[in-house]
Amino acid sequence: MKIGIVNSFFPPWRGGAETYAYNLARTLGALGHDVTVLSASDPLKPGTSREDGITVRRHRLIGKIYGTPIMPSLFSDLLAIDVDIFHANFPSPYIAFIVAMASRIRRIPAVLTWHNDLPPVTSLASILIRTHDSVILPRYVPVYRRVIATSVTYAKHSRILPTLGRLVTVIPNGVDCRRFHPEVKSARLRAQWELEDKFVILFVGALTRWHRYKGLDVLLSAMKIAVRNGNHLLLLVVGDGELRDEYRAIAKELGISESTLFLGNVSDANLPELYSASDVTVLPSKDQSEGFGLTILEANATGKPVVASNVGGIPSVVNHGYNGLLVPPNDASRLAEAILYLSKNRDAAAAMGRNGRKVAEEHDWKKTAALTEQVYVDALAA
Repeated sequence: MKIGIVNSFFPPWRGGAETYAYNLARTLGALGHDVTVLSASDPLKPGTSREDGITVRRHRLIGKIYGTPIMPSLFSDLLAIDVDIFHANFPSPYIAFIVAMASRIRRIPAVLTWHNDLPPVTSLASILIRTHDSVILPRYVPVYRRVIATSVTYAKHSRILPTLGRLVTVIPNGVDCRRFHPEVKSARLRAQWELEDKFVILFVGALTRWHRYKGLDVLLSAMKIAVRNGNHLLLLVVGDGELRDEYRAIAKELGISESTLFLGNVSDANLPELYSASDVTVLPSKDQSEGFGLTILEANATGKPVVASNVGGIPSVVNHGYNGLLVPPNDASRLAEAILYLSKNRDAAAAMGRNGRKVAEEHDWKKTAALTEQVYVDALAA
């Protein structure tokens, strides 16, 4: 099967949808499919390349609207590329719309993965979201023969997914259990950053205004509470963006600069070692914009527990007390309590990490790709 996967960006750009597009494409390629990914070029130059058995076509972007890259050459490429099926990724209305138009014009079936609803990061964004959801979305979403939701919880509680009825199929996100596993060595990093006597909290996410819903500010406030009540706590922040200096200023104002390391963007190759070097990964998401949380699976696959907000699609991944702890969103005190509990109950934390590995093994990318492959077959037959 010739598959065209379309996403806003592609690694080395970091993001959940980018991780999804890369791993799905790579795994489908390994299954024998001819996979082409189309995306914006940043942070690389425009052009076509072969990467891990797939073709990647990176398009020049001329700007961004609501965080979505605008690529003038993408639509013409979609009209010309030799594929049997299109697979678009939301939350990019731009991509979802033009893939639907190309699908309609060429009569090539299309499916859409709905990673999350559009986040209302500003008052203007809220207006744009209402316009999109009520006026634009109904014009293009019926073109898609299947819409993939990444969790049962999000399929039920999203603003949009419950309205799509039988179009929606739930296929959970995956994780590469060979790359992320409990045997990954971390002694080098722990020695380099003097982590041996520290309880290490890890946050992985983009530091952009479109990702404020990830809740790093809440985690920083929780750290202020936690360091007053526990010894040797250290927060590692992995990710970058235009809000990096703002978050650093918050850490300084809260008096936790010495307990917080901003590592910037870290290569994907080094991520397993970072998870291994940490004691817990925290995903303090604020609202329904969090559709799944791939960092949960990556941490669990490495044998580490998680603390995450009881919001969005997260409850479909985290079983409270089994592979991690769930806390109310936007509650720094409860978040601090959960972190302190794990720091003072290492046996319980280790047990959650072992259970997390079992959860991750049920979400291996091979299973996700096989289920997605069946969606393609159904869409082609529809």
